[in-house]
Amino acid sequence: MQDWPDASTFFGWMFAVTFVGIACWEAWRPSRAAVAPMTLRWVGNISLFGMALLMIWLVPLLSSLGAAKLAAEHGWGLFHLIALPPVLALAASFVLLDFFAYWTHRLMHKIPLLWRLHALHHSDNDLDVTTTIRHHPAEALAQASFDATLALLFGFPPQAVLIYGGVVLVVQTFHHGNVILPASLKALSHWLITPDIHRLHHSRLYAENNSNFGNLIPLWDRLFGTLRKEPEGTFQAGLPEFTGADFQRLDRLLTQPIKVVVTN
Repeated sequence: MQDWPDASTFFGWMFAVTFVGIACWEAWRPSRAAVAPMTLRWVGNISLFGMALLMIWLVPLLSSLGAAKLAAEHGWGLFHLIALPPVLALAASFVLLDFFAYWTHRLMHKIPLLWRLHALHHSDNDLDVTTTIRHHPAEALAQASFDATLALLFGFPPQAVLIYGGVVLVVQTFHHGNVILPASLKALSHWLITPDIHRLHHSRLYAENNSNFGNLIPLWDRLFGTLRKEPEGTFQAGLPEFTGADFQRLDRLLTQPIKVVVTN
């Protein structure tokens, strides 16, 4: 785990394999019919992902991994002040990272300015594998800054940050998929965020998209009363103010924050 380039490459390949696998699954047996042209959406969503990657590459400290490595080098943060066995520090960090991810996500929905940025992720009328990477560059900057701050304050071991980030990216790619889980896998929803659970978070109804905030497991949603398992009626993805296909163009994606209706 000390060879950071190799470990990062491993998780990069895991994400790529999962992405392609879910995309093939969607093409073979989609859960819902497409609304907007696939090419238009994919170009926009992948372009947004490229902008976020460029930002992190230009300013490495904005990544939680970069901040964790800096904290480890200088002995900053809680986990460098208390004597915990490495395995315990790794496990505790993993749990805290997931706990804070849940609450960060809730804040993205609760605070009007943050919702304006995060709403782009929800304005995709065709929830699919590319929605995983559909985030406004300003939201990516805000999220990265918050994650980096936590890494510095808590001194999360870089190994924990790397493993958590890699696992989350793979699981999020899975649970954004426009796929139908076989009946034999339905029980996964008790322990893991699956497409059946997460798609409700992308409902056009605000009462439904203000639920199921978890990244990996439904535990936090159960504990804090935000778990929802069934839609109120027929499920529709997206936001009511961005129903036309034209809103999926890259130029309109980048200007969406100023047009978001704040109702949360």
